[in-house]
Amino acid sequence: MDTGKIALPILKLAIPIMFIQVCQASLGLADTFVAGRYHVTDLAGTGLGSSLWTPVLTLITGVLYALVPKISASASTGRYAQMQQLFQHGKRITFILSAAGFVLIQLLAFICPLFIGDQQVATVTQQYLHYIGFGMPGLIYLVLNRFFCEGNSCLKPVIITTVVLFGVNLLLNFSLVNGWGCLPELGGAGCGLATAISVTLGAVMIHYLARHQIPSAFPATAITINTKETKAIFLEGLPVGISIVVEVLALTLLAFFASSLGTTVIAAHQIAINIALVVFMIPLALSSAATIRIAHFSGHQQQENAIRTSSAALSLTVVYGAGMAVLINWYITPLLTGFSHHQEVQLLLKALLSYIALFQFADAIMIVASGILRGMQEFVKPLVATFLAYWVFILPLSYIVGVRGWWWSEPGIQVIWSLLIAGLSGAAVVLVIQVRRKLKYQFFGQVQPAES
Repeated sequence: MDTGKIALPILKLAIPIMFIQVCQASLGLADTFVAGRYHVTDLAGTGLGSSLWTPVLTLITGVLYALVPKISASASTGRYAQMQQLFQHGKRITFILSAAGFVLIQLLAFICPLFIGDQQVATVTQQYLHYIGFGMPGLIYLVLNRFFCEGNSCLKPVIITTVVLFGVNLLLNFSLVNGWGCLPELGGAGCGLATAISVTLGAVMIHYLARHQIPSAFPATAITINTKETKAIFLEGLPVGISIVVEVLALTLLAFFASSLGTTVIAAHQIAINIALVVFMIPLALSSAATIRIAHFSGHQQQENAIRTSSAALSLTVVYGAGMAVLINWYITPLLTGFSHHQEVQLLLKALLSYIALFQFADAIMIVASGILRGMQEFVKPLVATFLAYWVFILPLSYIVGVRGWWWSEPGIQVIWSLLIAGLSGAAVVLVIQVRRKLKYQFFGQVQPAES
């Protein structure tokens, strides 16, 4: 199989996945847009609420992601009975995660006034989270069905549902926040109710579409499954969820470090992180596509195609990262005024562009290498690499050197970004080496040597 035939299926999967991720990210953008037009207090309340419940969803999504390579491997070999059992395992895990997610978000709603200084903002956040909690079962069931579609390389139900979900959510946001028609005027809290209603409808819709598109993936009647297998899948997915949350929390803490360097610094840092996160969506889609394709070839024990697929995915990532680095350095400068009218923020942000370019390059390689490993059902090593990079290297040194100024002439945000790049580059190299080792010993009964 030539390189073109290997790379094309990756892109065919990655492009719609990228579209899906952009639409899902737009749900939060819709909340921000509508609440911001209503009142600044409601904008702050929904923003804080979103920051509290998003890590919960991230952890849950990561746990369910362990199903994707298993589904892809089953689909590639036509083991439909096994796939149906996986769906039953997924439903059981979804039920547990839904209950846990609901309780945790309601708990966050009750305690958030204790650490939010402004009482009006705290009230909006609390009401917003109460509503969001009731949407968790639907949202998690939607994620389960999405992963089953992705594992079967059948993205049409996901795309249709995501587009409809975005439209319904936006309409409900305007209606419930502003009290259109006979609906109550809930302010920023209405964004939470709009999300809860729209994701519940989305869960029903995607399941209906998926059952008609890939009926073999879903059991026609109830089937018996082994509880120990359900627990094993849950424990496999837990490192995936934790690794993503570890990164999210680390970036949040870095923002806190930046805040100690002044208002101008934190403004420039937050804009820089947001630019990097938008750029990051394409490597994230490539990572998901690589997971699915590698799992497909692993199911068939096709070592050569798995090696070529991993090489193609990493090559596409390098090309994208290099191209994006050029665009960020040379062409984004005229757009900086759109992020802030503050001249000092613009100057500092301009100075950070080279750091953003290098950061997204290292982060892209790291996430795609992690996706390849997950395609071979290796979930722990990406977690270990992410944890060591952020919590052992980047965060401690960022505080000691970047904030306190020890061992350096003076503290600064550039020091923090330099450490961020160095840590992620090291993690990326380690994960690429692990990909090579895993591919070499994964197939044909070869035994991987013990690591020293």
